[in-house]
Parts: sequence; structure tokens; C-alpha cells
Amino acid sequence: MSETPGQPEPAEEFDLAAFMRDFEKRMTSLRGEALPVRNLVDATSVRMVSEGGEVAVTANIAGALVDVEFLPPSASLSAVEQAALVVQTYEEAADAARERTHDIVAGFVDQSARTRELARRMVEEAKERRTDTER
Repeated sequence: MSETPGQPEPAEEFDLAAFMRDFEKRMTSLRGEALPVRNLVDATSVRMVSEGGEVAVTANIAGALVDVEFLPPSASLSAVEQAALVVQTYEEAADAARERTHDIVAGFVDQSARTRELARRMVEEAKERRTDTER
């Protein structure tokens, strides 16, 4: 390559279409990998949409922010208005998620208790069968 003094070399052309295809491919892969975790997040989260449908905010049962979506009606709002809606909707989602904590934890505890009871019955049945076989 010869350089002409005072003239920059031409930059490589950026292939946006190829970049977007690769990006979509990677996102699809990540979504697949995240599915088991996503199901847990969904089960322990609350998604709230602002009254006018401008933003959707997801908070987990600890009240932590999990996701923010700007929906089509948000395009007509200023950045300050969008931010205010995010904060307001987040507070509502966090409050609702924290209120669900008891129900979600109780469900996990109930499932654990059912599992322990099933295990206990299986052990008892196995003991009875062994006793019957030894006779």
C-alpha cells in the first residue's frame, strides 16, 4: 500500500447487514442459554406497565430492577418524562414484587415439605417391603 502524504487511508467498509445477522444469531443463542434462568426470574418477578403503556418495568421479589422496556407510546415523550415514568413504574413493580415474596417463599416451602413427605413415605414403604421379604 502506498500512502499519499496528507491523505488518510480509506477505512474498511463496515458491513452492517452482516453485523446484524451475527448479532441476532448471538442473541438467539443467549436467549436459549438463559431460558432456565429466565423461567426462574419470571416466576419470582413482577412486570408492570405504566398507565399510558409507555414503559414496562420488571422487578424481582427483592425489589431489584430486572428489566426496562420502552414501548411505542414512549416515543412521544421527552427523556425526562420517560425517566420519570421508569422510576414511578419501577417503584410500583418493586412494591408489588415484595408483596409477592411471602406467597412465593411459601410455595417453595410447601413444595419442599411435599417432597420430604414423599421421600419419607417411600422410605417407609421400602422398609415394609424388606420386612415382608425377610419373613
